Amino acid sequence: MRWHTRSVEPNHGKPVVSTELESSAWLAEIMIWGTGEAELATVRLADDRVVNKHYELAGRSDLEALLNDLIDLLVDDRIPAAAVVAQWPGTPA
Repeated sequence: MRWHTRSVEPNHGKPVVSTELESSAWLAEIMIWGTGEAELATVRLADDRVVNKHYELAGRSDLEALLNDLIDLLVDDRIPAAAVVAQWPGTPA
């Protein structure tokens, strides 16, 4: 498993920080903007299933919820509530 965290980017006045996870089974990225918006984007490599979710972070508990959703997805294949699930284009379901 490999983690890579990028430094804060100015992003045209809307600062953003991102971190990426890469394993033999998953690709995942968490992006958090200075506005409190956050995105969880994942791809399960076995079948190219995409699971993405948008968050509005107001405090630490919201960030913990995002991280718990990621752990539940990676460990138990539990899809977060209100997540968007899709098949990577060109991959049979």
